[in-house]
Amino acid sequence: MVAKQILVYVVLLLCCLVTVHNCHSIQTTPLQNRLSKAISCEECRLGAQLVDSLIEINASTTDIIKVVADLCIKSGFEQPDVCEGILTNYVPIVLDVLLESELSPGDLCDYFKLCNSTDESSDAEFYHQNRVYRQKEIFTDCSRQSPKITPKALKSNSTVGYFLQITDIHFDHDYVVGSDPDCGRPLCCRNGTGDAGVWGNYQCDLPFNTVEAIFQHLSTLEDQLDFIIWTGDNPPHNVWDPNSKSNQIAATQTLSALVLKSFPSTPVFPSIGNHESFPSDEFYLPNTQWLLDVLYDSWEPWLDSDALQTVSTYGFYTSLVRDGLRLISLNTLDGDMINFYNLLPTRAVNQTAWFENVLQQAVANDEYVIIAGHIPCTLKSGVSDEWCTMYQQLVEEYGSIISAQIYGHTHLDQISVYTDTETFSKPIGVNYIAPSMTTYQNHEPGFRIYEYDYSLNQVTNYYQYHANISDANLYGQLNFTLSYSAKELYDMPDLTSNSWFQVANHLRSDDQMFNNYYNFLSNHPNGQTPCTGECRDKVICEIFGITSFQFDQCMGV
Repeated sequence: MVAKQILVYVVLLLCCLVTVHNCHSIQTTPLQNRLSKAISCEECRLGAQLVDSLIEINASTTDIIKVVADLCIKSGFEQPDVCEGILTNYVPIVLDVLLESELSPGDLCDYFKLCNSTDESSDAEFYHQNRVYRQKEIFTDCSRQSPKITPKALKSNSTVGYFLQITDIHFDHDYVVGSDPDCGRPLCCRNGTGDAGVWGNYQCDLPFNTVEAIFQHLSTLEDQLDFIIWTGDNPPHNVWDPNSKSNQIAATQTLSALVLKSFPSTPVFPSIGNHESFPSDEFYLPNTQWLLDVLYDSWEPWLDSDALQTVSTYGFYTSLVRDGLRLISLNTLDGDMINFYNLLPTRAVNQTAWFENVLQQAVANDEYVIIAGHIPCTLKSGVSDEWCTMYQQLVEEYGSIISAQIYGHTHLDQISVYTDTETFSKPIGVNYIAPSMTTYQNHEPGFRIYEYDYSLNQVTNYYQYHANISDANLYGQLNFTLSYSAKELYDMPDLTSNSWFQVANHLRSDDQMFNNYYNFLSNHPNGQTPCTGECRDKVICEIFGITSFQFDQCMGV
């Protein structure tokens, strides 16, 4: 989630050294809108020229970090340790990528859509050119061997079953009860004096005792669950800490042990989040082989040898949930805009061919597919148009066998409706984006249970649960209650992509339905402020905006 903050920090601190802005509210608007409000194209170009000049005089990485950090500190943009930590973690990577890719700092202004490149095609032309390019890559690059997978044993042979999604746990082992939740850093509740409660605070990540209590509650549901999808992001949001690699590792290991302890006999299908890496979002092999080794060891209780092999090599895998139903777990760092290594000519991980191949084999084997991953295709997630264009093509091509798409990352309760790539008017799929377990940036902790009909191979309902941290701190006990049932909240006959398409379109004219969607969007403890006019348009266009081109088209830009 804080990946957006990293983007703003790096762009502003590296490319826009002369500007001063507060970026702690970036979730409230789409990514490029937030950046464009923070800095202008002219300011970005000016900052890029300064970075260029430092590179041209062969300034060392240490000198560049010092120059930028001094400006950051003097500007008051962030606390000194945050300025220095963010830059220490990310500037070496950005500089290496700029040098190896032959990009200029000014190119980042185009990449993050702060400026319009004069030699680039229009958004519409880019979309269709990219569509052809990705299709060529998909169909010429894939292996035809069928993955050898051992099916998992489910708890029930009933036609209807249930699975749990947990996501964005972000627990903080350094949380201190009675500390300051408003310390002026991206993550607080670690020192000082304040009202950080025993069970947590809405401005901070979760203390581990709260996570343990949540899993103790979830463990009582084990007999009712067929399997669990765990969509990543385990460590806290202390992205400026230059010494947090060991903590990143410990977070994944600790939570894996807790999940296994809580669900000793339930199949678990995990996915890699952007925060598991160090620095957060940065993934490039062999540099980050250490992370894949950690995932291999942590996920070994749940995955077979073939799945573990691709995890240890690439960070993605496929596995049979049961006969006729396959799960694909993607490494969405491949589409992460904040993964600067994706700017290199040789991508960090290019899993397109593998993804296409698994879908082809699923068709050949008469299997349905659940796709799970961390970063979804929505503007709030900071994911590249190239990745989402590829992904949307595959959803269109193989939509008849894709029974569910399960994601997290945004910390919001969102739906993304996929439409055909020619007219953008025919529904072809739906992406379920579940809200976070962490309270970070004013969210009530939650989890989600999906109802799945194996005879139809469809999600037929889902149930969203939440807990009130203020009440827990007041009464000394954490209680989860049902927030809503999707089918009842939106009065849907079913949860097919066509029904979600109808709901999304009704949000434009049905005030009650829109308010239902918007009020649950952030799981905010104090409710949402009214959203009308352009705010309402943006919320609706986020549902249809799989790429920035589609979002702009929806907004009439």
